[in-house]
Amino acid sequence: MSRERNYNIELLRVISCLLVVCIHVSNVYSRGYGEVSGGTYLFSLMTNCFSRVAVPIFFMISGYLLLDENVSLRKSVHRVVHTIVVLVFWSVLYYFWNIVYWGDRYDFKTLFEDPVKKHLWFLYAILGMYIALPFFQLLFKKMSRRLMEYFFLLWVFFLTLYYVLAMADMEFTYMVPMVGNSSYLGYFVLGYIMRKFSKYYKLGTKTCFGIVLIVGLINIGLTCYGTFTTGDHEEIYFQYRNPLIAICSLGVFIGIIEHGKIAFTEAQKSIMQMISRHSFTIYLSHIIFLDIVKEELEPLDVPGWIGIPLYTVGIFLVTFAFAVAADNAWKHLRTYLPAWM
Repeated sequence: MSRERNYNIELLRVISCLLVVCIHVSNVYSRGYGEVSGGTYLFSLMTNCFSRVAVPIFFMISGYLLLDENVSLRKSVHRVVHTIVVLVFWSVLYYFWNIVYWGDRYDFKTLFEDPVKKHLWFLYAILGMYIALPFFQLLFKKMSRRLMEYFFLLWVFFLTLYYVLAMADMEFTYMVPMVGNSSYLGYFVLGYIMRKFSKYYKLGTKTCFGIVLIVGLINIGLTCYGTFTTGDHEEIYFQYRNPLIAICSLGVFIGIIEHGKIAFTEAQKSIMQMISRHSFTIYLSHIIFLDIVKEELEPLDVPGWIGIPLYTVGIFLVTFAFAVAADNAWKHLRTYLPAWM
């Protein structure tokens, strides 16, 4: 029996997919501090900060959908193998892309430290989740709401502690397992907590987005302070282990989940399904088109308030078309490949 499609989750996935592109376009302008106007820099910080919710939301969506599934070693192994195949394929593709387009050669000695292209780190992180998924499924399904709340409080505490200490150059070597050694696992589990227990934490959509706005502005203010103090663009406040980013991400996730069933038209549902179906490939491939924009179009010559939305939407649409073609080609190719791929 197929599960009814949750269009709130589909909407979150589509929004996150677009925001990931916006992050990387905004980075071009933010890292151009000193070359761009003050207004463009501030605008890039706003789009950069509020777009940072995208990746944590991707983890929360995965936890929301997967942790409630029945344990299936066959499905888990297939998911792990498929992710490894995807990681190898895109790593090889970007290896040659970097050589041909940028003239850069990747040092494979750093393979387990730095991916071939930076955004591929997401595959490393989600692969770890998939490997341990059967254990997480059994463990968290047995937890009461009280234990879940305890997990959440500990995760927030250690996320904040490690982040503050890292800012003071006091990195932890011996991290607390589960609740302290992975910000991504926390996001993953938060998605499941919201699925099972959100009815107990009613905040309301307006309240959630109000919190997102206030916390986001605080984060932008801290970034401005760091940048203007050092004279260089400061990115530490845009890290996903920043508790402020976690609050914003959770606020957007809860705000849309709590909104209730949204009355989408059939056309809107169809568009969301199509984008959602190809969102993974959009994430993996959009950097190719961003590289082309950076190299060929001199984006910093365009004011940020025009360039960021223009390049974000343009890259997204081109990447979407590419993803549809690539996924359809892969679908046909898989008929000739082993089932485990």
